[in-house]
Amino acid sequence: MKKKLVLMCITGIMVASISACGGKKSDKDSEVVETSSVMEESETASTIEEESTDNEDTESDKVSDREDYVGFQDLDIDTYVTLGDYKKMKVTVARPKVDEESIESYINSRLLVGKITDRPVKKGDVADIDYVGKKDGVAFEGGTASGYKLSIGSGGFIPGFEDGLIGVNVGDTVDLNLTFPENYRKADLAGEEVVFTVTVNSIEGSAEYATVTPEDMADMGLSYKTKEEVWEAGKSALEKEAEEAYVANTKSAVVQKVVEESTVESIPEYLVEEEAQNYNRYIESMAKSMYNMDLETFVENAFGVTIEQYNEQMNEMFTDTVKQYLVMEAVARVEKMEITEEMIEQKADEEAEEYGYTSGEELINDVGFATYRMSMVQNMVIERLMEIVTVEEEEA
Repeated sequence: MKKKLVLMCITGIMVASISACGGKKSDKDSEVVETSSVMEESETASTIEEESTDNEDTESDKVSDREDYVGFQDLDIDTYVTLGDYKKMKVTVARPKVDEESIESYINSRLLVGKITDRPVKKGDVADIDYVGKKDGVAFEGGTASGYKLSIGSGGFIPGFEDGLIGVNVGDTVDLNLTFPENYRKADLAGEEVVFTVTVNSIEGSAEYATVTPEDMADMGLSYKTKEEVWEAGKSALEKEAEEAYVANTKSAVVQKVVEESTVESIPEYLVEEEAQNYNRYIESMAKSMYNMDLETFVENAFGVTIEQYNEQMNEMFTDTVKQYLVMEAVARVEKMEITEEMIEQKADEEAEEYGYTSGEELINDVGFATYRMSMVQNMVIERLMEIVTVEEEEA
């Protein structure tokens, strides 16, 4: 599958921003698919052999193909934006604190996790599994997955599924005879008897720094020989992440301040529609390839909202996105930054392979020219603003 997360990175809009998504899992469970609500009570991803990326049905409906379309680069930006005096702005940013408690937490969640090869699955493990769910001998929709990472004891699947894997060795396949709850939200499965055929591909175990021994680390295939060694590794990694987070937070604070201090007279609705269209094409492609679901079904299962509620939230999110784009475009004009089509094409050609595309043209077509161009504009503007805006640091 192409690394289409590029689209989400460029827009700055994350799926988790949707209000119904729920809280973030602990780091130790972070490798379990984040859309676990899709898999709740064992309704999970169906995989298909090839990702559908053509989107031929919607190509002709692209907003950017309309006769009256005007891109950001061609807007009379002064009619939309009045910039604040960003050259005199000041922001305060908290630097993440790295102390012994945070180092130990990082070690527990990130470093003391490894592959288990000499014992079967037990509660607390993360098992990498393939499975097929069948009702009356026929595979049912949403009941098949490959390479799914399941935290044993999480309660994310129907009763009996996770317990049925305890004691199973790597490479073994078991049949789990289970029954969906009577109140299961899909009527055709509620109260029904099914059989899940499950293969355990691998097991990930974990340990706590306070009690871990060199033997425990060896059993998980970790390279650390002593607790002192893992401590230094955790400290170094956390300090690096803290610095990266501080830089990212600073850039975010600077952009937010410039947008807040600027006046945006109006926001072209067709540009909001274009951003939402590009994003939804990505989400639908992902939903089809990973879960064999259409957009509406994926939204209802993953986020627990109706497609109407989802569209309303998307409109709000992308209205904010376009507002930010307009301000960034205005700053780029004032700072006399030039971004030509040749520069955009060259950049896309350089990034295409990294994101799994055969050409820069394919990348731009998939992401959308406006979105891709604005990613470049924002990067250039942010670097300039970091030189101009005064940043004061405080400790978190």
